[in-house]
Amino acid sequence: MEKNRDHTSPTHSMAAAEMFFKPVLQKPPGYHELHAPPETPNALSSSSTLRRRPPKFMIPPSFYPDKKKKWSRCRVFCCCFCITIAILILLLIIAVSVFFLWYSPRLPVVLLASFRVSNFNFSNGKPRDGLSHLTAEASARLDFSNPNGKLRYYYGDADVAVSVGDGDYETSLGSTEVKGFVQKPGNRTVVIVPVKVKREEVDDPTVKMLLAEMKSKKLVVKVTVKTKLGLAVGRRKILTVGITLRCGGVTLQKVDKQMAKCTIKMLKWYVQLLLP
Repeated sequence: MEKNRDHTSPTHSMAAAEMFFKPVLQKPPGYHELHAPPETPNALSSSSTLRRRPPKFMIPPSFYPDKKKKWSRCRVFCCCFCITIAILILLLIIAVSVFFLWYSPRLPVVLLASFRVSNFNFSNGKPRDGLSHLTAEASARLDFSNPNGKLRYYYGDADVAVSVGDGDYETSLGSTEVKGFVQKPGNRTVVIVPVKVKREEVDDPTVKMLLAEMKSKKLVVKVTVKTKLGLAVGRRKILTVGITLRCGGVTLQKVDKQMAKCTIKMLKWYVQLLLP
């Protein structure tokens, strides 16, 4: 037994010496063994280096926003409707642009070419009433021109009213209806408008003013035409609007020397038609 003890003692002593002199490798931070048993709560509580994180506040699931939003039928219909309207507006803009570029539409040119007054007479009314009766006949000549080379104009039946004087002294010489007509591209049409008035009551100050201005040819004349204007490509009408023509506002002396310009009121917009 002593012999065996002496035989094994040197080996054990050499292994112990190697273990003593061999350095121990330290584990890197965050290293965990794969087959290590899970740490127990007691071990975690005993560690002084680890800090407990405060518990997170739990939000009920009903408060979380719904990520998958379902589109309702009303929303889909509104989107489709808006897209359709936008496409239609775009197509309309394109069509109008092509039309203006191809045809270059221009407004008609309307002028008051002449104005004649005949039988301009006043008769006395009842005594001491301060009124007189006007009997007169007048004739206005309107000049319509179509400056377009590819478009036609359709004029409907027109109501024409004629008056003389200005401001508080303006007096009606009657009204009449003129039949409509068609104006071809580049055509010029002359329309004669005869009017008459019989026994129109006029006060004495107005009578004196009108007679004085008639003698000096400073009498202001006005012609108002209400009609419908239609625009056509070939024989197909594409647009019809109501218009009001206001011609005159000048004296007889000026009308005899030069044709008076007219203005056209259409869709609440005023466009002045200048002399050619």
